[in-house]
Amino acid sequence: MMLGGCGEQPAAEGTGTVPVETTNTSHPSEPAPQTSGTPTASLPSTSVETELRLMRENQFWDIIDRSLEAADGSIERQAAELEDILANLPPAQVASFNARFVSKNLELNSWELWGAAYVLNGGCSDDCFEYFRSWVVGQGRDYFKAVQRDPQVLNDGRLSSAFESDGGEWLSYVGEDAYYRASGGRDLYKDYPHSPSTIAGGEPTGSAWDEDEVESLYPDLVPLP
Repeated sequence: MMLGGCGEQPAAEGTGTVPVETTNTSHPSEPAPQTSGTPTASLPSTSVETELRLMRENQFWDIIDRSLEAADGSIERQAAELEDILANLPPAQVASFNARFVSKNLELNSWELWGAAYVLNGGCSDDCFEYFRSWVVGQGRDYFKAVQRDPQVLNDGRLSSAFESDGGEWLSYVGEDAYYRASGGRDLYKDYPHSPSTIAGGEPTGSAWDEDEVESLYPDLVPLP
């Protein structure tokens, strides 16, 4: 499994399109029925896409939940399960899932959540925060929404050690790896060169904090060992 990357602006509930600028990454297309078949039938006829369609929210979260249930608490096991699920879908659906994953990752790109990640880990770089957001997405819809409302719910014990959430990097690249398998060896980023990426997240939303004062903003969070 490959490791690496970051994102783009979230889309509305349901299936939508995301206009994107050219980046060194890639993703989706309209989600097709959840059936397996000859992967090449779903491959784009051209490598230049002007808009990307996101997988429907319910379908996206159902796939995340299936991988989470099989993970038994292991982020690496969850990533492997998720890749297996996606690799059995048509390539266009894999790209569609990937785009939705990126959009969810980027919905969490806020100074408020970054501050919480900083406190929990005793520091948190850009990459650390990118993987942290992917980890949150991997915890499912309810947890995603709870963290969005109040990052201090992260004190619930799901993370037991500092930088454990770095395992979210595995989830960030599952879409690319699954696409390679589903398409018979094609590159998602070459087939969808305008695809969004978690790497290109841009400036977080909200107000920036001072490193010397950030802990006081999260009285319910205790730094992880």
